Amino acid sequence: MSNKSFQTPRGTRDILPKDQPYWQHFRSIAENTLSALSFDRIDLPHIENSEVFCRGIGSDTDIIQKEIYLLEQTKEDSDEKLALRPEGTAGAVRAYIQNGMASWPQPVKLYYLGAMFRHDRPQKGRYREFQQLGIEIFGDQTPKSDYLAIMSCWEILGRLGLKDLIIYTNSIGCPKCRPKYIAKLKKYYKDKLSLSCDNCNLRYHNNPLRLLDCKEESCKKIAKESPVILDTLCSDCKNHFQELLELLDYFQIRYDIDPRLVRGLDYYSKTVFEIAEASDIERQNSLGGGGRYDDLIEKLGGPKSFAVGYSLGIDRIVNLMKEQKVQPPVKNGIEVCILQLGEKAKNKAKKVYDQISKESINVLFIPSHESLRTQIKNAVKSKSKYAVIIGQAEAVKDEVILRDLSASAQETLPVKNLASEIRRRLDK
Repeated sequence: MSNKSFQTPRGTRDILPKDQPYWQHFRSIAENTLSALSFDRIDLPHIENSEVFCRGIGSDTDIIQKEIYLLEQTKEDSDEKLALRPEGTAGAVRAYIQNGMASWPQPVKLYYLGAMFRHDRPQKGRYREFQQLGIEIFGDQTPKSDYLAIMSCWEILGRLGLKDLIIYTNSIGCPKCRPKYIAKLKKYYKDKLSLSCDNCNLRYHNNPLRLLDCKEESCKKIAKESPVILDTLCSDCKNHFQELLELLDYFQIRYDIDPRLVRGLDYYSKTVFEIAEASDIERQNSLGGGGRYDDLIEKLGGPKSFAVGYSLGIDRIVNLMKEQKVQPPVKNGIEVCILQLGEKAKNKAKKVYDQISKESINVLFIPSHESLRTQIKNAVKSKSKYAVIIGQAEAVKDEVILRDLSASAQETLPVKNLASEIRRRLDK
């Protein structure tokens, strides 16, 4: 037998018990915030037809060209090409179309949490299996939905206690005005292709807008002097973006206009945005981002509609919580231990346990034959606040002894008053 020990696959990791409070805290804050804003949860498959992503994200993007995980098919599934989801929006749009959500009262506001997969180069905060929160707002074309998306993102991170954050935003226009900008962009880049990377030479012909998204240092320098898309927006896109900025100003959300922000996915139009630490000038560790994608539903076979959404990288947010020393709430441990002496007391103890549990109090009862002294020592070790002691005499009288383990003080109480008295003391 081989003695080989196995490791997690490259780009994946175990989330150990000591880190779980951070993840649970994020999920709790996110779900409570979104629920208060009338978003509904949807759970989507981890696998989709690969064409959903090719058509939705764009066949020329890095995600499709280099990062998507395609699944090896069995003979019975040979007609369907499947992929692990690299992001959530395309699958959410597929669900919107398949389930006839266009006939629901609009806008439809959804959120989802879960694992995404990309064959990316592993580095700090970047994994091949990573966790995301995503939201989508379908059926509203006004800037108010753009604002709601940005506000919900800002609110979640603010409630987590993260500091020094900023929204970067831009408008990349619509099919009506974008061609004019692309013509200007290609003219600017025409004599600079020899200084650009191989990928940018391909993008020049296939997807010129993504020239602005290259991470190569030489290409970033070229992009900094490129034409600004805001100068070529049509009146509709200008008014849309201006109204969004006015809403951000009015509600005092910190933002900066980045006229060369385009995002890495092909489906965006009009508003795009990212959120990052203000000190992270290069945005190497952006916490998330999104934008409007008014043409994607129709592109994937649905009716003409409108949509905006974003995703947050939970792995990076957890890392930032640790860096900024944001402590998740301490989970309540055992609050009450029930100690019993004798058979009659054991039967009474079970009824007392049921009564206390109904008050949402963390209570521990394990029938024991040990001495009262040993049981009290074990209760102190469990860091319980109180001990409920039931002996033969107490069982007969329908009473208990309630002992404060931190003060070593105790009093006798009737069983009927016990749960409410413990709750009163815990709530002080």
